[in-house]
Amino acid sequence: MIRPIQKEDIPAVLDIYNWYILHTNITFETEELTLEAFTQRVEAITSRYPWIVMEEDGVIKGYAYLGTFNPRAAYDWTADLSIYLDHEERGHGLGTLLMDAILQEAQQEGYYQIVSIVTSGNTASEHLHEKCGFVRKGRLENTGYKNGKWLGITYYMKTLRAAEGAPCAIQYKKEREGK
Repeated sequence: MIRPIQKEDIPAVLDIYNWYILHTNITFETEELTLEAFTQRVEAITSRYPWIVMEEDGVIKGYAYLGTFNPRAAYDWTADLSIYLDHEERGHGLGTLLMDAILQEAQQEGYYQIVSIVTSGNTASEHLHEKCGFVRKGRLENTGYKNGKWLGITYYMKTLRAAEGAPCAIQYKKEREGK
């Protein structure tokens, strides 16, 4: 089941993310996050953007969320995407399900472009983005240093609607549902 994140999901989601911090170069964060710090992050993001989790039999298998691409107002119709699966759940199609769900939410809210930054060499993420209609837009070499090596990033972008005329305001889910 894919659903919005709830406060009680935060520890499980943090466990997934901290594993990537400690064991991979997929995220450029280098220090494990505390529950308090991560809770504050989730609350800040969900005050404006959607954050969803995939739950099976009471276990969080992965999550995806949108966030600020750039804080300047003219960028409001472009969102940044993050998606993570429990490392033991990769390769079973769950990433595609999460991606489809978060892109549907982005479409409903009124976003025009979704941008995703993928660490160079993360072929699973590259394939997922390309499978879901993202286009590789650029690569920046040696932009981060982690685990004893310099790493690059690749920007992927997916257009959700044509940029014609003045855009309508983003219709956040909380507003659509009258919350």
